[in-house]
Amino acid sequence: MDLREKPGKIQKLLELFLRFRLISVVLLVILSVSFVASRWQAMVSMPVASSESLGMWLAEHEGLASLWQGGQYLAVSAVALVVLLFVFTGVRGGIAGLLGLCVMTFALYALGGAEGMVLIFYGVFAGVALLLLLFAKLGVANVLFPFAFSWVLLTAVVALVPAFAPAYLVWAVFSAVGFASILALSLASAKHLAEGSPQTGALVRSGKKLMVPVTVSSLLAVAALLLDMGHSGISGVKVAEAAGLWLAFNLWFYAFLFPIVSFAPWERLRSKERKVKLKDKKK
Repeated sequence: MDLREKPGKIQKLLELFLRFRLISVVLLVILSVSFVASRWQAMVSMPVASSESLGMWLAEHEGLASLWQGGQYLAVSAVALVVLLFVFTGVRGGIAGLLGLCVMTFALYALGGAEGMVLIFYGVFAGVALLLLLFAKLGVANVLFPFAFSWVLLTAVVALVPAFAPAYLVWAVFSAVGFASILALSLASAKHLAEGSPQTGALVRSGKKLMVPVTVSSLLAVAALLLDMGHSGISGVKVAEAAGLWLAFNLWFYAFLFPIVSFAPWERLRSKERKVKLKDKKK
């Protein structure tokens, strides 16, 4: 009689994504190149519009009370993401998610709506991320370049799928959720590897922990945008568009970003000795 715990459906799905990760890379390259060739301006316009919108919003709202009143729905979704990361991925994951949201917000604010700075920002980020990937022995270093690589496809998804709200707002929200979540996954995976878990097992375990925070927080973020943009009434078409974008974001995160992250040199973070917890010994 086999007493081993059988893998659940989520674990099987994540393992399936990793098994076909080469297909994800090929599709990502093809779709990204096609998008850049046909919709190059969208890569620039979305960050610029997001930066300008953030600057105008901060200028219009002075004080914490005013800021809360002007963006309470998005604030609630951001807090929910951080809380869920703390609950499901631990203190490291929660702190990583909080820092990810802060970094993304600061980057958009620092951009200042300057169109000429977008490619510089992206180039510097991708270059530094690649160097860290090659030389830094850190969990975070293994996800930054895959995120930069996948960011083009995320931009394409938001630009091409019908949006219920301004595309640049949807792009900014999804970018923040994706960046915060992938940082949390990196630290959770590094922790499992430090305990001696194999690379695939560590990534799958971390991916399972991220399932609820990613799906729920992205759903809350979409709902927040839907409520903020629904002053003239929320129609069935807008709800359908919101649901479509939510599904597209989660597909991007798990079918493209997650498998590509697995190509990073995670093995150098793995402990040579397997640390087994007491509860695991009892099983």
